[in-house]
Amino acid sequence: MKKELSFILFFLSASFCFCQVADKTKIIEIPSSYAERQGPPTQVKKDSLYRFGTTEIYLVNKKSFIALKNLYENVGSKNDITKALLESYSATLKENLTLEERLKANFTQIDSLDNIGFRQATSTLQKTQESLDYTIESLQKATNNLENAEKNIKSQRRKTVFEKILIGVAGVGAGVLIGVSL
Repeated sequence: MKKELSFILFFLSASFCFCQVADKTKIIEIPSSYAERQGPPTQVKKDSLYRFGTTEIYLVNKKSFIALKNLYENVGSKNDITKALLESYSATLKENLTLEERLKANFTQIDSLDNIGFRQATSTLQKTQESLDYTIESLQKATNNLENAEKNIKSQRRKTVFEKILIGVAGVGAGVLIGVSL
């Protein structure tokens, strides 16, 4: 019984402690309308939980925020040089973004042309390889035909030499026979 009572007391005290921690933790909701809001930004505190309903959020440290704030305030005043510089910078930035997009498009086009060139070169190389294979096969057949022709010529020479020797022997034999018979 003592163990059960101590377990129940332990369980209740632990639940009480955790409930207090959960109550202290507040989740700060940043609605999606914050993206369209004008005015000072929301300051984020350390060890706080935030839930952002916006698609994008930009976090800036304190020094950068002060520098941007000072720049904004100076531009807001009648400082024409600063306005001109900012307008020039903005125009240059827009032009650079446009040029970057054109460059991407050109790279994509060049890449596609390279792919077409690669396919054509591969096709040409394959046809050249087939042509070389056919030429090698034709040369092999021609070499075999030449070897057969040389063999035929040698055998024909042997036949003619043998026939000449036979004719000569027959002539000598006929001459001996004619000479003996006369």
